[in-house]
Amino acid sequence: MVENKSLNKELSKEHGLSLYIETNGLKVLFDVGESKKFWKNAEKLGLNLEEVDYLILSHGHKDHGGGLSYFLKKNKKAKIYCSEYYFDKHYKKIFGAYIDIGIPYEYLDVERFNFVENALEIENLKLFHCFNKESKNPLNESLYIKNNDGEYIKDDFRHELNLIVKEEKQNVLFIGCAHMGVENVLDECKLNVDKINTIIGGLHLSSRTSLNKNEKYIDEILEYLNKAEVEALYPCHCTGEYGMKKIIEKSRFHIFDIQTGSKINL
Repeated sequence: MVENKSLNKELSKEHGLSLYIETNGLKVLFDVGESKKFWKNAEKLGLNLEEVDYLILSHGHKDHGGGLSYFLKKNKKAKIYCSEYYFDKHYKKIFGAYIDIGIPYEYLDVERFNFVENALEIENLKLFHCFNKESKNPLNESLYIKNNDGEYIKDDFRHELNLIVKEEKQNVLFIGCAHMGVENVLDECKLNVDKINTIIGGLHLSSRTSLNKNEKYIDEILEYLNKAEVEALYPCHCTGEYGMKKIIEKSRFHIFDIQTGSKINL
């Protein structure tokens, strides 16, 4: 519904992510972007998001949840799932200043929310966290939360939720930004399914405020993905142009660059 790039000028783009999924008769929305652009794009594509059955919120950053209030205003039926830590305060440190990048909840109808403590299975959907893991991604170093004493501490990403869509022929992993590291997320997947065939989402290999190309980390991720025998990867959003280039050069699996307006049949 929305991504950093767009297939055509008719569809709006932004630094954010929203994916629309149809599976086994269910209509699922994975994140809501940074604004209401996801909804406007859906209208242009002929999709009625008022009919969405489930909204899955991957983590508490506004480029994935900024459109939440608009969704709640327009859609009155969807069950909403997110981490119990989704509405914690989240910050990005930029030139010494802590910038609030979290989701405001004061004016939201929070009674519609279902908070996932660990893992949850809904029909053919599997929601899960990736606790007790540590990412090696240097881009995480600028991301913070507050502890009980009001002090800024490094984000542990306990608010990050992942989705597996299980169908007859394959299992598809949807990730928002994979702050915990896609390698850690895939390790956690082994507890839920035999194999992940396809990955769709952001890999957090670049950021709007960092020129760090993450060379070493990208190489480590690619080595892991190649060994994991993933069949296809649809990277987008925070994967970045440089990350995309390196993946295309070194991967042993199929790569598809998705943008706002892309349609995938699996």
